[in-house]
Amino acid sequence: METWFWILGWALSFLTILGNGITIFLVCSRGNLRTKTNAFIVSLAVADFFVGLIVIPSLFFCDIANTCDRRPQLFIGLLFSNTSAANLCGLVLESLFAIVHPLKYITFMTRRRMTQAIFFSWALPVGYTTLRHAFCIVLFQNKACPFTWLVIIPQFLICVVLILCFVSMIFHVCRHDQSARTLAKQLRFNHQVSFKTHREKSAVIMMGLVIGVFLVCYGMYLRCSFLVLSSSKCNDKNYKIPVLVLNSASNPLVYAFFKRDIKKEFKRLFGAVFYRK
Repeated sequence: METWFWILGWALSFLTILGNGITIFLVCSRGNLRTKTNAFIVSLAVADFFVGLIVIPSLFFCDIANTCDRRPQLFIGLLFSNTSAANLCGLVLESLFAIVHPLKYITFMTRRRMTQAIFFSWALPVGYTTLRHAFCIVLFQNKACPFTWLVIIPQFLICVVLILCFVSMIFHVCRHDQSARTLAKQLRFNHQVSFKTHREKSAVIMMGLVIGVFLVCYGMYLRCSFLVLSSSKCNDKNYKIPVLVLNSASNPLVYAFFKRDIKKEFKRLFGAVFYRK
């Protein structure tokens, strides 16, 4: 690996660990942040935290050792990247349900269901990645595992689910905004009917940024996987791995600037210097 790769990789890893660590600390230590949506955000932040803690550092020490077996390193890196993607899906689905069915959300999304959703966001990627890794070791031992489609299928499905959810959010917010404008004209009381729409728009903007960065980053992974599947070489590790860590590093920045309650606590922690009034 070239020098620029390690400088960029370590910088992104540091930002990922710091940003997600602060997010976890704030939500866990501030009572007003202990909401259902923020529980999903903490779960995603934990997965992103381990992406920053493991992917670049383990690759760096393996590169120094030379004799390091890269299979455990690749397994752990893939494990937490898949877990991060699954937790993002859980967060987006929860936000979609809250926007489309706000009244049902209050009664349906109990603490028990929230815990179950977060549990499956971890159990499914951990189980799938572990079984795939064990399957490849048993059948192919020291050889490279040829079943690239086992990696492509879940990554592709996650991207499709995120795109469909985001389109549904936009459609619902636009329809609700049109209805609110019509009602506002009839009642001549704009601020009362537009507040909820403004809150929905903020949630959609936040989700759009998180999903957009994720799709760009994982699009590079899918490109590499398709090249391998078509028997072509994929020599893009120098930018693919930093982009993966960049995805995990960007999420805390989105929360800090676009999620109102977390932004308020970031403001208290760091002061108003980094924020516009």
